[in-house]
This record gives sequence, structure tokens and C-alpha cells, in this order.
Amino acid sequence: MDVTHVVQVSALVGWIIEITQQDNGYRCWVINRELEVLSDGHLYTTSSAALAAGRLFVERH
Repeated sequence: MDVTHVVQVSALVGWIIEITQQDNGYRCWVINRELEVLSDGHLYTTSSAALAAGRLFVERH
């Protein structure tokens, strides 16, 4: 079982982006104004790549 750690939290107007680390990589999570938690399901090799994916998601929505 993977242990998950929060490594970064960023806030944008109406959104929160959270990056978590597991044993095998990083995941991006976004929380919108309705408090829905969303993830693209991808595993990234770096936290900066995961954060970039979260920012791109927010920009498109």
C-alpha cells in the first residue's frame, strides 16, 4: 500500500490545487468552488509537472 503525503497546496481564485506524493510519483488534485475534488488520474515524475497539470486544468475550466 502506498503512503500519500501532501507536498504542496496552491490557491487560485475559486480553486485549490494540491500535490500529493506517493512511493511511485506525484498526483494532482483540484478542488473547485462547489468543493468537488477532481483528479486527472495521472502519476507524474515530479511535483512541478503535477502542479503544471493542475494549473492547466484550472485555466481551461
